[in-house]
Amino acid sequence: MTCLIVDDEPLACDVLENYIGQLEGLNLAGRCSNAWQAISTLQTHTIDLMFLDIQMPQLTGIDMLREVKNPPQVILTTAFSNYALDAFELDVVDYLLKPFSFERFARAVAKVRKMQNENNEKKTLPQYLFFKADKKLHKVVLNEIISVEALSNYLKIYTLRETLVVRETISKMESLLPKQDFVRVHKSFIVAIAHIEYIEGSMIFLTRKHQVPIGESYKENFLKYIR
Repeated sequence: MTCLIVDDEPLACDVLENYIGQLEGLNLAGRCSNAWQAISTLQTHTIDLMFLDIQMPQLTGIDMLREVKNPPQVILTTAFSNYALDAFELDVVDYLLKPFSFERFARAVAKVRKMQNENNEKKTLPQYLFFKADKKLHKVVLNEIISVEALSNYLKIYTLRETLVVRETISKMESLLPKQDFVRVHKSFIVAIAHIEYIEGSMIFLTRKHQVPIGESYKENFLKYIR
């Protein structure tokens, strides 16, 4: 993972460079003493992770992030705690208050690695499946699936555009769908997390006014999942 340090304090850069050298898999591409130099570096180098100070002359780290299109993953490193809301709005990975320990630094880097692994897994997951219905093979885009209902050895697949009846079991369907996007909530129902509008009592209300019951034996697991 290629890193860039952006900080106008040489001592702070030295600390970060030392920490980076202690973690396997981190490669330091360079040190920038101001935001403009960092912007130039981002235009000419592929950077995976940027350690960014906030209070710098000419252009702050926060203002820099607002200027840059498609920035790398960012860990803010600052002596000031009053920028946490800005950090949240800019989707930075972590917010390190100076002086921070190596252990705290390592936890922040671990967050970045976890996010990258999750993104890589998503890229390898299928975006659609084919199902046979009405003597045709129908391409079903996964993010258009609202819910799935079991009917004996058949399934009803409710999508944004249509409802398909296919010969398949709900257990097989559950194994085919990405677990981070779909959850079994009843012995006869699977729902897409993205299409849940609200939950009231033991009912889930979904896109297109679909309603799905939560089975008593699935309720605890479902509530943990959405939390």
